[in-house]
Amino acid sequence: MKVKYRDLLAAGLLGATLTFWGLQGAGLLKNLPSEVSGALIACFTLIVQFYFRKKPSGEAVDRE
Repeated sequence: MKVKYRDLLAAGLLGATLTFWGLQGAGLLKNLPSEVSGALIACFTLIVQFYFRKKPSGEAVDRE
């Protein structure tokens, strides 16, 4: 299976978001505006929806 740039970018962004939420939950990050959490939730959701969507018929599936 060939690793694509968008796959690495998505994995990095999801990992960074989860790390951020973990640090915020542990109390290490304080006094952050609620807009930051809202934006992270939106980005996280969009990335996850992209990878678990039904693939369009025109998009080739990599099978190597």
